[in-house]
Amino acid sequence: MKIVFVNSLYAPNGAAGAETTLRLLASSLKERGHDCSVVTLSPASPASTGTVDGIPIFYLPLANVYWPWGSSRPKALRPVFQFLEADNPVMRRRLSAILEQIRPDVMHAHNLQGFSASAWTAAARLGIPIVQTLHDYYAACVRSAMWRPARGNCTGMCTECRLFSQPRRRLSRLPQAVTCVSRRMFDRLHDAGAFPDAGTARQPVVIIRGNNAHDALPAAATWLDGPLRLGFLGRLDQSKGLENLIAAVKRMSPDAATLRIAGSGLATYVDDLRRVAAGAPNITFVGHVDPAEFFPTLDLLVVPSVWEEPLGRVFHEALAYGVPSLASPLGGLAEAIIDGQTGFVLADVGSDALFERLHLLATVSWNREAMSEACRAAAAAYAPTRIARQYEAVLEAVVAGRPIPADAGDRWNPREEAA
Repeated sequence: MKIVFVNSLYAPNGAAGAETTLRLLASSLKERGHDCSVVTLSPASPASTGTVDGIPIFYLPLANVYWPWGSSRPKALRPVFQFLEADNPVMRRRLSAILEQIRPDVMHAHNLQGFSASAWTAAARLGIPIVQTLHDYYAACVRSAMWRPARGNCTGMCTECRLFSQPRRRLSRLPQAVTCVSRRMFDRLHDAGAFPDAGTARQPVVIIRGNNAHDALPAAATWLDGPLRLGFLGRLDQSKGLENLIAAVKRMSPDAATLRIAGSGLATYVDDLRRVAAGAPNITFVGHVDPAEFFPTLDLLVVPSVWEEPLGRVFHEALAYGVPSLASPLGGLAEAIIDGQTGFVLADVGSDALFERLHLLATVSWNREAMSEACRAAAAAYAPTRIARQYEAVLEAVVAGRPIPADAGDRWNPREEAA
C-alpha cells in the first residue's frame, strides 16, 4: 500500500508518546514493504521536506495565530486560535496539495491539532480512504484532555468545547475505520458525541494499545532484598497524581520503600513537587533517564494519574523489563493490567489508597519473580511487529472495502457494552 501518515508533530519537532508510537509504526510498515510518507507541522515557514528513518516527511507551516506546543500561548488569542482550529480551510488546502502529489491508497491520521478536522475533509474530497487512530481526546475537547487542573476530569461538555469541537464531532463520521489505544478513552469520546457511527459497519472501531521499541525482550529486572523499589517515569504534571504518590511514600519508612521520580516538567511545578517531598530521604528526583537503565532498578512502577489518561506507553515499556505497575483506576491502564499478574489496580484515587496498597506490598510477601515472568510474557502483545500487523490489517481492509479481520485488535461495540 501507499500510506500517508498525518500527525501534528514528528521528528525532530516532537517525541512524546503519540510521536514515538507513530515513528515505530511507520518504520515497521516500511520494512514490511509499504510505501510510507508522513505529513506533519513545523514552526518554521515555508513548507519543507526531509527524511527520517528513510521515510519522506512533508513539513507544513501552521496557519494559526500561535504554535500551541510551546510555553507561549497568549490568552487573548486563544478564542482566535480555537476558531481557526475548529475547521481550518488554509490547512485543508495545504494538506490537499500534498495528498494530490502523493496520491496515497489510504490516509492514516493520528493527532490532528493544527490540521483541524479539515484533514478529514481534505482526504474525503479526493476520495482517499481514512483510518483515524486516536491518542487523545481532541475529537471532543479543545484541550485534547477532557481534564482541567482546577476542575479535574470533565463530566460534561463545557461551552468552549461544545462550540469549537462541533465541526470535529460532526465530521468524525468521515473516517472509514477508527483505532484507539483504550476502550475507556473511546467510551468517553463517544459519550461526548464524537464518532456517532462508531461500532457499525460504516465505522468499525478497533482497540490497538501500543508498541514497544523492540521485539526482543531486554534484560529483566533483578529482585533484591531490602526496601520496595518504586519508580515513576513520565511528564511531571498535575494530571499525573504525583502529589498523592509523594504523600503516600512520605508516610513510609525508608526501610520499607524508596521512590525515584524520573522525567521533566515545568520548572515551577517541579520545584513545588520538590518542596512537597522535602525531608523524605526515601524520595529522589532523577530527571531524564534512559529507560533501559531505569526499569531494571525497580520492583514496581507507579502510575497514580488523577486524569483519565488514555494509555501511557510507560506501562507496556515496563512490561518488557518484567516490571509490574501499580495504577490508578482511572483511564485506560485499568483495562490493560491483569490485576495480580502484570500489576495492581488501585480501588480509589488519592494518597490514602496509594499508601494502603504500597504498605501492604512492602510488608506482605508476593511472588515478584512470577509477576516478572508474567509481565515479560504479556509484553509480547506490544511487540512492534505484532502491532504493525494489526494496523496493516486495518489499513488493508479499508483500502479493499472489506471487513476488518477479527485478529486486528479488540473490537469496540456499543451494543456489547450495553449488554
